[in-house]
Amino acid sequence: MTTDRRDAARGRSTQATGDRSGFGRLVAIVLIALVVIGGGAAVVGLTQGPKLVRTVVDPTGLVESWGQRVVLAVNQPIADLGSDRVRIEPAADFDVSTGAGGITLVFPEPLAYATDYRITVDGVTAPGGGPAATLTTSFSTPPVEGFSLVRSPVKDGGSAATKSDDRIVRLSIGGGEPETAYEAAKIQEFATIGDSLIVVEQETSGLGRIVVVDTTDGSTQEVALPMGGMITSLQTAPAQSRVGFLFTEQSFGRDGGDNLTLYSFELRQGKPTEAARVGGIDGAAVQAAEWSFVPRTSSMLVRTVDNSLELLDPAATTDPVLLGRASLISSYIPGTTKVVIEQVDGVVVLDLATGKSEPFVLPSVAPTEIPGQLVALSESLSARIYADYDRSAGTTEQRVLAIKDGATAELYRPDPGAVIWSLCASPNAEYVAVVVVPDFAKAGFDGYANAPMPNGPEIEVVDARTGKVVGTQAGFDLSWCAGTGIAQ
Repeated sequence: MTTDRRDAARGRSTQATGDRSGFGRLVAIVLIALVVIGGGAAVVGLTQGPKLVRTVVDPTGLVESWGQRVVLAVNQPIADLGSDRVRIEPAADFDVSTGAGGITLVFPEPLAYATDYRITVDGVTAPGGGPAATLTTSFSTPPVEGFSLVRSPVKDGGSAATKSDDRIVRLSIGGGEPETAYEAAKIQEFATIGDSLIVVEQETSGLGRIVVVDTTDGSTQEVALPMGGMITSLQTAPAQSRVGFLFTEQSFGRDGGDNLTLYSFELRQGKPTEAARVGGIDGAAVQAAEWSFVPRTSSMLVRTVDNSLELLDPAATTDPVLLGRASLISSYIPGTTKVVIEQVDGVVVLDLATGKSEPFVLPSVAPTEIPGQLVALSESLSARIYADYDRSAGTTEQRVLAIKDGATAELYRPDPGAVIWSLCASPNAEYVAVVVVPDFAKAGFDGYANAPMPNGPEIEVVDARTGKVVGTQAGFDLSWCAGTGIAQ
């Protein structure tokens, strides 16, 4: 019995040894295979060099924002390379860096609309050397986009109460009939957040309501207001989904209440929150002569009714800041934290990040030329409306001048009889939109109790560098112009 048990044990031991030996051979075969495969991959890498896996790009962001990126993702680590290895057609300023994600290009300024870009990177190698590869990629930026407001004209002998509906239409500078995104009996003004239109509709009395329109399905939601009243200076901070406006209640003047009081609300998953007053320096509700969102933030720059200049943020816990006094918030300088402010004793550039200011360089013009609205296109380039009054003839001629480092050049001049109403810049400052009223003397006004406009205004889209008119469309209040603090 004992012998049998030992024989049996030896049998199991011999079988186990055989199994371990087979498993070892299997492991060895797998390891050899992996080495062969890995070696083959290494050989391929050494003979072909890095390859482009994908390009990460946001074309819309590239034309609307500063500091946007394009990433060329590659299939392996690469050696550092300089900007001399990178070519962009058409040419554009950029910074380049390399890292684990590949090659990153940062564009300090927005790119041009409706343009095909091609990026070529030469001499891309692995960190230890090896064959060099050339990587190429391309992308297209979208055409210039936006919305404008087209109010139906009031016919002779008629009134604003009997005219056709007003429309918000998509910008179509290439020609053709613009697509209508929304229409209502009386549209006072509007602004945009993503696919939503924030619309102020006006009653015959001038009282208003705010409607949020989803342009994807046409659905609408009304914003809850504390009471009936007039709404002005509607503006949005799109990235923060925040809306602001000034509100004057219907009963103001009899028993006090809101008068040009700053209100704000948010869009949360496309639904508006209830509008609430915005508190100022002393915690009390802000009464504003004008205001605007600081670009790319939810901060509000406010000139109060007593001309104090305040910086506050209803979405933050930071305290409001008093920045001095001002007579006009003129224009933000694109891509910076600076704003052009007009004061009693001159025009300054105020840096909202530091609170420091410096004089704005004004051009030399004829004493008869009266300066109007100014729009900054960069730190060195601006556009401004000037009106030249001929006292002897009793006539006024307008034009838009480009101002660069204190020197001027004519950018736009309207046809005889036309009046320039306002101007603003496209998000990338490539174009200037000039609102013009043709044959102003015969146009007449549309009869709105609040924010009336001449009949028949047109938007002329002008190349900011060449002065060429690239498109004309009926309407005004172009969505580009939100945030200026000035009625368009």
